[in-house]
Amino acid sequence: MTLHVYDDLEQRSPEWFAARAGIVTASVVGKLIATGAPDADTVGCPTCQAKAGDPCLSKASKKPTPIKTFHHARTAKAESLPPVIEVADNDTSRGVIAGLVAERITGDVDQTYVSDDMWRGIEHEPYARDYYSGHYQQAVECGFIVERNDDWTLGVSPDGLVADEGGVEVKCPRAKTHVRTILADKVPDVHVPQIQAALLVTGRKWWDFVSFCAGQPLFVKRVYPDPAWHAAIVAACRQYEKTAAEMVAAYTEKTKNMPATERIDNELGLVF
Repeated sequence: MTLHVYDDLEQRSPEWFAARAGIVTASVVGKLIATGAPDADTVGCPTCQAKAGDPCLSKASKKPTPIKTFHHARTAKAESLPPVIEVADNDTSRGVIAGLVAERITGDVDQTYVSDDMWRGIEHEPYARDYYSGHYQQAVECGFIVERNDDWTLGVSPDGLVADEGGVEVKCPRAKTHVRTILADKVPDVHVPQIQAALLVTGRKWWDFVSFCAGQPLFVKRVYPDPAWHAAIVAACRQYEKTAAEMVAAYTEKTKNMPATERIDNELGLVF
């Protein structure tokens, strides 16, 4: 395993995009993972006493018979357990993989549309980091960190590193989302993979999720490494590398006799 830290790499600069091209990063790894409640048949049924792996039994007759559905208590019992975290195989994950493979082939990262919400996040992030640093601990920007292993690679662009043990992930949502986060008093599920990926790559002991909405109180929630999430993230990165190698090989074979074209700068219309 090798760990490369790009301390002075400016985020969203051409060099930053080049360093990330074609590899899984913390910001997208969640789209390569699926989560959900365990299947009901993985637990026993409190209603009919069916064992794990067996169907629920009907109580309508003297001789219990298997039924096609699960009793509500059994479903509720399964839903109360920790979620199953596994490698995804759906349209979203396949789309992300295709995009990363295209970057690996071309070495170029397509520019994406930046919405008003995204611009607000970019502009407000320094304010959030300053508030956090003033009330908690100093958070220092870091451009990019990438961990490379024999069969998987993962990168992360921390919003801030704190001393030698922690880090921060900053989000600047709209007011209604910020209020919901405060009331729920937890990290929104959508951000968990990104934070766990940051913990995995950096090896830090904790990571603070920071929700900043100007004019409202700063919300901070500490997150610790989760082995189940780390195992799923590594599995997803391994699967990506395997799939990417197959796709690159197939692309190389299919295009070897095709005429080459020159790249064009879409903004200026210049060939480079």
